[in-house]
Amino acid sequence: MKRILFTTQFWKGSRNYPQNISSLSTQVKVKPNYLNGFLLQRNYSIKATGLDAGSETVQVEFSDGSKFDYPSVYLQDNCTCPSCYHPSSQSRLRKLTELDLNNKVSTIKTLPDGNGVECKWMDGHTALFSEEWLKARRFTDDNIKIRKTTPRDNPRLAGSDVTFPRDSFKAMLSDDQKLLEMLQTFSKTGIYMLEGTPLEVGQLRKLGDKIGFIRLTHYGYEFTVKSEPNAVNLAYTSARLGVHTDLPYYVYPPGVQLLHCIRQYAGNEGGQSHLVDAFRVALQMKEKYPEKYKILCEVPVEFFDVGTDYTSFFKVHHSPTFVLNPENGSMVRVVYSNQVLSSYMPLQQELVKPVYEALKTFTDLCYKPENLIEFKLKEGEVLIFDNWRFLHGREGFDISKGHRHLEGCYIDWDEIYSRIRVIENSQRK
Repeated sequence: MKRILFTTQFWKGSRNYPQNISSLSTQVKVKPNYLNGFLLQRNYSIKATGLDAGSETVQVEFSDGSKFDYPSVYLQDNCTCPSCYHPSSQSRLRKLTELDLNNKVSTIKTLPDGNGVECKWMDGHTALFSEEWLKARRFTDDNIKIRKTTPRDNPRLAGSDVTFPRDSFKAMLSDDQKLLEMLQTFSKTGIYMLEGTPLEVGQLRKLGDKIGFIRLTHYGYEFTVKSEPNAVNLAYTSARLGVHTDLPYYVYPPGVQLLHCIRQYAGNEGGQSHLVDAFRVALQMKEKYPEKYKILCEVPVEFFDVGTDYTSFFKVHHSPTFVLNPENGSMVRVVYSNQVLSSYMPLQQELVKPVYEALKTFTDLCYKPENLIEFKLKEGEVLIFDNWRFLHGREGFDISKGHRHLEGCYIDWDEIYSRIRVIENSQRK
């Protein structure tokens, strides 16, 4: 008798797909199923199945009493038999043009011991679906919420009294559990400090490679932050740097920034770093100045950057200051930098002053003592912060009294999320 391995994704490939349903073993191995970190307990089986009157929907009742409906067209599109599905790439073989919207399920039956269902369509095509697969893909509000939840959801907002979560840089390179815990915490806090980093360039590349890979920009993979003549970026000077998000002139700005302090300005005055939780400030604006908040949500402004570094570049992008999730109105990212706000303002004239008033209010709130986080990076520290959420800046310093050397890089949120899932999945095997 052929033994079938059910996985959290699909029935895998032709070796495991039974050509004859009668050969299916009643003894089925099942791996635990996880949905974005939530364990789906397998203390159920399929009790009964049926079809609605028009055969548009497959109805499944589980032994725990739950009942869920699955559209016939959905099951047809997700068939994982060898002719419909490529197992190693986990991809559909059929084009959507081949999907017959009128091809309904004609018969359905429960597999032995309630371990799955067999669906047969009017054209004779047959597909198998495990009880685990079906339960994990139920069309319910709770499941929709689980699937759409990201590690950045429900952030822990930070004011000037925040305590930075901290850990060892070395631990991130050698201990996957430590790396996982850091990434999970960082996703909520938006800031993290690593300590004990060697005082030499190239350390961020090691951490970036451990997470995934560094985001390449027109400033290169890594960039050096220290004073230089004829600088192409204000950060490469000793001047005061107002709080901002980096690279607002990119259509898809980098999600995460890392700054490694290799040498800190030794003077008593100057060189302090600034951070502001812009999500917290945006919430204050929404409560106290709703009309100005609305302007920053709706009116795009222009950002630009022109020069030569890793490559020659001429970037222009338009974005509202507050970018919201269109589905639920939650904050996705803040895009703000007065330094590279373009002098071109492609707006109706009557909008210009209201936009400036809204931006001024936002900036004033950022610099309120309860919102402005002030500190001085120590040599060997790596500051990691959410570039979609935290504004950063610094006080100017006198280069005649000392120098300051930081190395920086960017990583996209996609790679953070991916590494979290990869480590979690490896621990569940």
